Amino acid sequence: MGTLAVTNDFSAGTSIVAADMNQNFTDVETFVNSSPGVVQNDLVDAQGDLFAATAADTVTRLAVGSDGQVLTADSTATTGIAWAAGGMPSTGGTFTGAVTFDGASPIVLEGATADGFETTVAVTDPTADRTLTLPDATGTVALQDLAFNAQTGTTYTFVLADAGKMITSSNGSAQTLTVPPNSSVAYATGTQIIVQAIGSGTATLAAGSGVTINSKDSNMDIDGQYAAATLIKTATDTWSLIGALA
Repeated sequence: MGTLAVTNDFSAGTSIVAADMNQNFTDVETFVNSSPGVVQNDLVDAQGDLFAATAADTVTRLAVGSDGQVLTADSTATTGIAWAAGGMPSTGGTFTGAVTFDGASPIVLEGATADGFETTVAVTDPTADRTLTLPDATGTVALQDLAFNAQTGTTYTFVLADAGKMITSSNGSAQTLTVPPNSSVAYATGTQIIVQAIGSGTATLAAGSGVTINSKDSNMDIDGQYAAATLIKTATDTWSLIGALA
């Protein structure tokens, strides 16, 4: 910040001539009109207000934004900057676009009533990254959550990354797919795994040590090529198997 310095310093009892006084006025005027110049305190009105330029050597007030908003460049704004909704507000605000998250904690999204719908979507995935598409104008929420794991050998034991996936079984003779105990692979209760037989050999589900798989008539074979069944974890070491079984 500049420092104002006047040419003449008058002591008590000193006779002041017009030229000296005018010089001091000139010093003050030069300071006010020079860079950085002087910004008046009353230009701001509230906590968080900012000084912003509207043109060269022209300053105005930018009022503080709302909680959760961030300052962003905006060429259409008078000051060239504006307050806007943050990238992913914890509460309030508006977000559009795609969100990629790491599954460390749930994400809850709520649709706006102005769009004619009210939708709350809670997404929890502790096993893999997922892409969530936010509600569109019709209120559609799309969770792109189905990935695939192709298995061609004669045996396979499910792994944690298989949660929420479709496992395809393709073997010319037979394939056994084993559900491991919770002590080995701690799937969350409610985990679903889809299994489809796409090969000519029989695909058979098997329970690992201490695991119980409940199915109609205790059937464990996928019922032929292109048939499918879904495993659903219902308790620590208990699964339901539903679908086309033989």
